[in-house]
Amino acid sequence: MRLEWIEDLLAVHDTGSLRAAADIRFLTASAFTRRIKAVEDSLGGELFDRSNKPLTLRPHVLEAIPDLRDAAASLRNLQNQLGGAKDPQKRTRLICQHTLTVSWAPKVARVLSEKGRSMRIRSGSRDECLLGVLKSDSDVALVYEEPGADISETEDLFDRILFGNEEFIPVAATDGTDNLAAMIEARKIPLVTYPRSLFLGEVLERVLTKKPLKDLTISTVAEAGLGPAVLEFVREGIGVGWLPISMISDELESGKFRSLSRILPAFQLDIVALKSIRDNTKSNAMIWDEIGARFGS
Repeated sequence: MRLEWIEDLLAVHDTGSLRAAADIRFLTASAFTRRIKAVEDSLGGELFDRSNKPLTLRPHVLEAIPDLRDAAASLRNLQNQLGGAKDPQKRTRLICQHTLTVSWAPKVARVLSEKGRSMRIRSGSRDECLLGVLKSDSDVALVYEEPGADISETEDLFDRILFGNEEFIPVAATDGTDNLAAMIEARKIPLVTYPRSLFLGEVLERVLTKKPLKDLTISTVAEAGLGPAVLEFVREGIGVGWLPISMISDELESGKFRSLSRILPAFQLDIVALKSIRDNTKSNAMIWDEIGARFGS
């Protein structure tokens, strides 16, 4: 097993679709599909159930997900050790919440590449991002925070740089979704939500609880843990989902998506870079200063 194979499979599991997984693996959909097929050919069996849409991993692969995560972590650590031995220029290790891997990691990578700095980028849940920095598996984390959130419990653990904020709006697909449009017109809204056990799910639940939804009947028809996965469900016309404007600007401009923020609440989240307050290495301090100068608000 190669590390890239394991990370490809985990990306599909975490995002829920090949297209979304391709985005966070920085590949085109066609190139990613070919690579997945090459993995299956090499292993000698099908890894995906393609009878459903979006496709799903087969049960024996799902059972192996915890082992795959452990294997990926071990291989990354080994790669870092060996890479550090042969490359005196330490690479910056950036870990991002999945949606930010698509929207913001390339911007940070471009800035650092201008300074001659290379990067290793991976994605994870918000908790995984925080833990990665605390365990020194990553140098910098890029995460969402609620505006005005109490950070007193973690201010002794992390240095912070506020990049700005992102608005999440409820959207629905417009092409070939007559049934969905009729349901919305009837004020019966099927929702694609985030699991309550995850950060975005907690935020969305509070938003929906805080603002009364007058004359609306809402029901959850699907849950997806990651923004790219919610995007795929919305594209298929399964329901209404909350997505960051930066991710769907093309769809909104072309009319493929329409905003429903007049009847459902939107919400904003801060985008924050974090590093361990204990990390005082000179090279990382220079990178941190550069990130602050270019993105800090």
